[in-house]
Amino acid sequence: MKLLEPWAGTCTILNKIMINIELNPLNQNQRRMLQLGVVLLLGLFLAGYFLLRKSPTPEQSTKNNTAYIEDSVLHVFDDTISIAEYPNRVVVHYPYLLVILPKQQKTHIYNFKTASKEKTVNEAPLDYSDGKVLKNIGKTTFIDGQDLEVLCDKGFIKSGTEVLCLTKVTTNTVENKLISISVPDKKQKEIYVSKDIITDFSVVNDKIYIGEINLHNKQNYLIVDGTKIEVPSVVSLIYEMDGEPYIATLKGALSDGESWYKVEKNTVDKVEGEKIFLRYAIEVKK
Repeated sequence: MKLLEPWAGTCTILNKIMINIELNPLNQNQRRMLQLGVVLLLGLFLAGYFLLRKSPTPEQSTKNNTAYIEDSVLHVFDDTISIAEYPNRVVVHYPYLLVILPKQQKTHIYNFKTASKEKTVNEAPLDYSDGKVLKNIGKTTFIDGQDLEVLCDKGFIKSGTEVLCLTKVTTNTVENKLISISVPDKKQKEIYVSKDIITDFSVVNDKIYIGEINLHNKQNYLIVDGTKIEVPSVVSLIYEMDGEPYIATLKGALSDGESWYKVEKNTVDKVEGEKIFLRYAIEVKK
């Protein structure tokens, strides 16, 4: 009924004009010209009204295009997700951010370049890159359906022909090692064998970064291309931001607090603030 209101109001105006036309001493040509003008005016009014009603409203843009962790809560774009409960975790393989929720068998994948959620999958992969998925099935790790014949605790898709895998030195020990697996021939190469515990690893600018902790004296290290650097707290997460390497300490079994550091050659510089940024505000690429 509301759609008829403009028509009813316009018809009332038209009737008044027609009455005025009858009352005023106009000749036949003048009356026809006036009637034509009224009809054209009515048509323009109705066309404009319905075009305005049907014009689409612009899509709401992302209010927040940053990504940061604060007090075990991840804020990524317009989403807020708790990562406090084990084994929830985040993985950064630039430009992708994976929020892995194993108990829910769900992973949210975000794209930093587009500042948007790329997709949600009903599984808990180790890594994701350009559509390729690295995940555990049973007692072995697969990449895109191919069995790598080893079980990885963490993984990184370095290229289409190489996967980095964090695995146990032996089945019954806590010591672990980082190996490279070639695809598709599955040949393995040891990169680093730890006498302690590797806590995380990643690749930034073709360099391999490894976090390590000595469980006896609780000393933490960052290993960059074989060079070992002492760091103040456990290396929970290694990631790339703005083309530079960063490390973060998250709350967990090995740490009660949160902190983060920028890696500068053979040193790490603590970044002040309560928020651990994984991505600053960015300009979205169209």
